Order: sequence, then structure tokens, then C-alpha cells
Amino acid sequence: MRLHETMTIAGSVGMALALAVVPAMAETYTASTWLPPTYELSSEGYDDTLGRIAEESGGEIAFDIHYSGALLPARTTLSGIRDGVAQVGLVYPPYTPAELPVANLLNSASFLSEDSLVAALAYTEISYTNDTVRSEWLDSGVVFGGGYSTPVYNLLCNAEVTTLDQAQGKRLRTASSAHSEMVGQFGGSPVSAPIGDVYSGMQRGSLECAVADPTNLVTASFNEVVKNITEVPLGVVVGATWVYNAGFWTELTADQRSMLIDEMALGLVRTQRAYHDNVANALADAETRGIAITAPAADLEAFVDDFKSAYLEELTSNGVGNLDAAAVKALVEEYLALQDRWAATLEGVDRTDEAALQAVIKENLVSKVDPETYGILSAR
Repeated sequence: MRLHETMTIAGSVGMALALAVVPAMAETYTASTWLPPTYELSSEGYDDTLGRIAEESGGEIAFDIHYSGALLPARTTLSGIRDGVAQVGLVYPPYTPAELPVANLLNSASFLSEDSLVAALAYTEISYTNDTVRSEWLDSGVVFGGGYSTPVYNLLCNAEVTTLDQAQGKRLRTASSAHSEMVGQFGGSPVSAPIGDVYSGMQRGSLECAVADPTNLVTASFNEVVKNITEVPLGVVVGATWVYNAGFWTELTADQRSMLIDEMALGLVRTQRAYHDNVANALADAETRGIAITAPAADLEAFVDDFKSAYLEELTSNGVGNLDAAAVKALVEEYLALQDRWAATLEGVDRTDEAALQAVIKENLVSKVDPETYGILSAR
């Protein structure tokens, strides 16, 4: 959704490769995302944000964008950026858990999140400012640029599932190990399946529900097979919208890096706003189709709350990568505390007012990133 201070052998080799493949400045660079161009992370994070960067730099930092995994599939994007196949790309840590165990830990902790903008800002801040998190990216030969959060996941079902009794025996597509464990505990049958298989599964009857965010009602045509949406908050998933080749980042001037950081902050705002708007549009469309939008019954809501508490305790009771259990607990607590702080910071801020939101983010996030040193190995 961050490790040792000394670089691993693999990280050193990756860094040597990264520094060896830096192209000359003032030419077109390469960007890669495995999502289609219509997806929020593509339209706002890549087309819009990278377009602004090209304009602001006077064409000195322009990107040729490759969509839908045409250049780098999701699971090889991290290594492709490290090796200079692309200078920037979209990275989802669970696709490379061995290389990014700490980033993957934060993604797991995002199961507890109930506000996607808050989660995106907290994830971005901890990735910028925490030495363990920042070093994990650098040890992989890349620089973290900024993060995202999906909308909050709900239960999307072909029948009403608002109580624990109604959930018994239901076959639910799950989005993470936390969801699978939760579904198993309330008596359902978790099914690990790509989001693209949900429509046919619900149509055939091999699935009754999906744990997914509501934008899928439109983007994946779930509105044709879903009959009930239970708005129980089942977390988000987070990732890195922009991850840069370390050599490319190092060769930029401090002013150029500062400009990129500013533009990525705006890109984060616009991406999360697009998610928010698309959720609202999807729910409005669902209402016109007669799809029920319901709150969870008291027993289901209480079960989910209790499960989240137990999940947090379990998540922080074991080591991850080079971190022992105490370090894991401290990191997760820092991430959750950042979410609480961002929730308080945004209280009373009109989230539809882009300028107001940008001002808050510039003061409370961008100001903490020093473009002279951030992402530069010699400054570690």
C-alpha cells in the first residue's frame, strides 16, 4: 500500500545498473503503467500529471507513456524501472513482496483504513520521511515519488448480505489475505480471483459477492450482476503512483525535483478526487438500476470491528523482512497515527476546493521533502 540503512548486494547491483542507464537530459523519457488509459491512476496520475511536468519544464522532462502493461507488466515494473527500461512507473508492492516487504506491510495495514484520501496522504508521507520505508525503495534502485489509495472496499453481492446469518456459506471474491481470513471467520467461502473474473462468476453463480470498491460497478459492469451493496468499510489498498529510476532522479536539478514533487502532490489530489467522484457516480447509477445500497446490520458491523482489532494485533506480532516484531509494531503505529493526524488536519477543509486542499498538503507534506537531498544516495 522499508528496510535497512546499508544496501543489500542486490540493491547495490540494481543501483549500479540504474546509474548506468541515465539518458541525456532534454529528451523524451519513458513512463510505464500496467493500467489502461481510462483508469484514474492513468488519466490523472500519468496523462495529466506528466503532461504538466512536461509543460512546467519547458519540454526538458517529457515522457512517452506506455499504458496497459504494453512495456512493463505489473510484476516486472519495479525491476524495469531500476534497470532503466522506463524512468517512471506505477508500482503495487504486493506484486513484489520479496523486494518490498515493508511497503507490503503498510498495504496490509491499510485494511484498517476508512478514508482513501487520508490513507493516500499518510502512505505518501511515511514513504517520504521514514528512514526504513525510504531506504527500502532506494535499496531496490528506485525513488518513491508519491502514493495512492483505492476507494474504500465494500460488499457487492447478488443478494442482500447485511447480517452474519446472510453471509453464511456465501462465496466471496476477496482482495487480500485479510479479507480472506475475515470471510472465513464469518462463515463465508473466500475465493481468490482477479477482478476481471467477478462478472462471469456472479453471472454463473460461482460467486455471490465481491469485496471491491464501488467504481467497479461501472468500470467492470458489476451493475449488471450486483443486486445489493453493503457499505461496510473493508479497508483500501495503497501503492506508489510514481516510482523513478534512481539514476534519472539523481541527474535532475534540485529545482526540477522540487517541481516534480509539487506536481505529484497535485496529481495525488486529482487522482483521489477522481476516485471519489467515480464512486459517487457509480452509486448514483446503482440507485437508478434498483440496486439496494444498505448499511451493515449491527452484528456484521460489530464482527468487522472486532476482526480489525484482532488483525492489527496479529499483524504487529511478527517480524517482516529485516524488521523484528517491535519495529513492525512501531512502523504500523506510525502509519496509523499519520492517518489520524491527516484526518484531523483535513477536518473542515472543503475537499472539492483543489486550491485549499493543495495549500494544506503543501504546508503539511511537501514542505517536509528536501529536493536537495531526497532520493539522493550520497545524502542518505
